[in-house]
Amino acid sequence: MTLRARIWALLLVAVVLVFVAAVALRSGYTTVATTTTDVTTRLQPAAQGVSSLNTALAEMDSGVTAYALTGDVTDLSSYVEGSARAEAEFASLRSLLEGEPQLSRLLRDTRDAYRIWKRQGTRPIIEATRKGDRAGARELVRTGTSRNLYNDVRTYTHALEDQIVNRTQASAAVQEEQFVRLSRILNISILVFFGLLAVFSLLLVRGVLRPLRELQDQLVGVAQEGHHEEPIVPAGPPELRDVGQDAETMRRTLVREVDRARQADEGLAQQGPVVAAIRAELADSHSEPVVGLDFAGVQEPAEGVLAGDWWSAQVLYDGQLAITVTDVSGHGPAAGMEALRLKHVIELSLAQNADPALALSHACDGFRASSRFATCTIVVIEPQTGFLTWANAGHPPAWLITDTATTELVRTGPLLSVLGGAWTNQHTHLDIGALLLLWTDGLTESHDAQRVELGDDGLTGLVADAVDQEETSAGIIAHLLAAARARAVDWRRDDVTCVAVRRI
Repeated sequence: MTLRARIWALLLVAVVLVFVAAVALRSGYTTVATTTTDVTTRLQPAAQGVSSLNTALAEMDSGVTAYALTGDVTDLSSYVEGSARAEAEFASLRSLLEGEPQLSRLLRDTRDAYRIWKRQGTRPIIEATRKGDRAGARELVRTGTSRNLYNDVRTYTHALEDQIVNRTQASAAVQEEQFVRLSRILNISILVFFGLLAVFSLLLVRGVLRPLRELQDQLVGVAQEGHHEEPIVPAGPPELRDVGQDAETMRRTLVREVDRARQADEGLAQQGPVVAAIRAELADSHSEPVVGLDFAGVQEPAEGVLAGDWWSAQVLYDGQLAITVTDVSGHGPAAGMEALRLKHVIELSLAQNADPALALSHACDGFRASSRFATCTIVVIEPQTGFLTWANAGHPPAWLITDTATTELVRTGPLLSVLGGAWTNQHTHLDIGALLLLWTDGLTESHDAQRVELGDDGLTGLVADAVDQEETSAGIIAHLLAAARARAVDWRRDDVTCVAVRRI
């Protein structure tokens, strides 16, 4: 069983258990919430209503008895007020107990007994007293008819009260049972969670960490001098065995490359002059003085490698000046050879057509390796008028700096690669006194001691200082690179190229 299948199976079990626990918890919570609502909104108010009803009935009984004995109308007011309260309580209880057949039926019986008591018990006493027949009224009281009927009503109210209490206690028992059930579900869920965690940890240790450790030990051993020929034996689940097999394939490839490197030592020694010639060609800008323009540029390759950067200042057939700055990915001979190819193609295309976008298209056609790409900016300037045409293939935008503003010569197409693309020319004007600055990202990506990158903001400050203190393009470039180099702790990390052009 693959590691992925094991993990998915474990996750599926976890999801099912979580779903079951969630359903059980939801059911228990719903039951508790329902019973709680029933108790707080119906049963407890109903119990209080029955208690208030008993109080009202007692007031009615005492009021009618006192009225019969004294004939005082004020004693009858207690009976009237109690009767009104009793009617209100009956209405409230009918609303609270709606949907409860047993309690509603008992409430109806109570109300029927109440009406019989009033009709056959209290009303004859009150009518006899009102007519002045106090002796007859007292006789009615002594016979006990009203009292017996009143006791019948109280019997029903007590039965109703007992039923409500029983229902309340039953709801409390249901709540307690559900709380116990929820507690068990939570405890079981916690135990299952820790069980799954233990299984996952065991799977992680035995299925991943241990095989990885074994593979690491084999890789470290193979890396030791004299042990390159020892094979890597894959172990563990299929995914890690595939990784181990890939590592073994890589080891075999590296062994072949080591053999080739040993065989190539003498050849590399013999090719040293060729590499030096390529570097010299890339470093040569082929620049000539141009009337009306002051320009300068510097290329600083990273130490110990062949530069992938280059720049050139090329005078075209119609007297225009073409400035090209290119940055090829990577270092070393492959990057240098690609940079040299680009330089020849671009310079030839510009010499024939004076079209920056077309030169980029010609340069892109020669890419063959998907791992190689380049960025490039080409600017063509008419010295007499200052008319400027540019095309930018994914390169950091050049800056056109005047006394009042800085304008970016934005990208006009993708970088140069096997993917191809389309580039367009854009136009602007280089005024007298204005400065055009071009550079590669090795300048802005340098870091200081706090690992803060120079970036465009830092470059802006360095350029402002250089323009304030220097009068020539060469001075500006020298000042700018000296300040950037003094700030950086990784100056040799990448090639650095910078070009400045000022119209005079």
